[in-house]
Amino acid sequence: MEKNKIFLGICCCLFVLGLQAQSGWTREAKGFYLQASASYFSSNDYFTTEGRLADQGSEFRTGGLLLYGEYGISNRLTAIVDLPVVKFNSFSTTETVAGVGNIQLGVKYKLLKNFPLSLQVAVDIPSNDGTNFAQSKNANAFGEFDEINLPLSDGEFNIWTTLAASHGFKNGKTYASAFSSINFRTEEFSNQFQAGVEVGHLFFDKLYLIGKLKVQERLSSENNVQSGSFLFGEGTTFTNYGVTSMYKVSDHFNLVAQYSDYAGFLVNRKNIYDGGTVSLGISFEY
Repeated sequence: MEKNKIFLGICCCLFVLGLQAQSGWTREAKGFYLQASASYFSSNDYFTTEGRLADQGSEFRTGGLLLYGEYGISNRLTAIVDLPVVKFNSFSTTETVAGVGNIQLGVKYKLLKNFPLSLQVAVDIPSNDGTNFAQSKNANAFGEFDEINLPLSDGEFNIWTTLAASHGFKNGKTYASAFSSINFRTEEFSNQFQAGVEVGHLFFDKLYLIGKLKVQERLSSENNVQSGSFLFGEGTTFTNYGVTSMYKVSDHFNLVAQYSDYAGFLVNRKNIYDGGTVSLGISFEY
């Protein structure tokens, strides 16, 4: 029984790491989890809204510091907060803009008492109106400095509804999970659909390795007037895959490293910069 509790606790930790992975498990009553992580991404390979690869000439860069927390209100109900404390965007030809990203607040409810199937509802709260202009580093041919909007927030509310199921295998060291999500967007943005799977295994009773796969599709075939910037996510589709490692330093502390990237073998990449994201973090659970 104690072994199973440890296994489930580790699983709960893993599902908050990157790729917006989801699980059917919830936290025990009064149990909590905190994680701080830093991430970085850079690329000059842009896929247009038609799915065509275009080298934009300058490199896009983004990253930041993220704080994430979960608290078990009851054994079947978990509160969630996702806070990008510092987020930065830039091109290699522009200055860097920085600030707070969208704040996400949510709750997850375990639907079945004896099987890890959960329903999660989360609200993305915009941190600003979607306007953050960055100035070019060099003047143009007319001696003027250009400006480009590199929003840190899409300026609109999102409501994520996620159904997830999980399974822990009898060896006590392996799990699998699958989820599907719908993002209801406001301000005339198109709604989005996501689905994903992941499998994890515990090695040496200390190191977890997890493989993840996620796709995103657009739930509207109509063009949208809000599609000016890829940072608004309008019309963005992709296949995302990644690998996460979590090393258990003690009963309460974990070290986390993750790499994720995009591909087009299931869903075409559209309105997105293609490249790998690296993140490192530390977590505490009780």
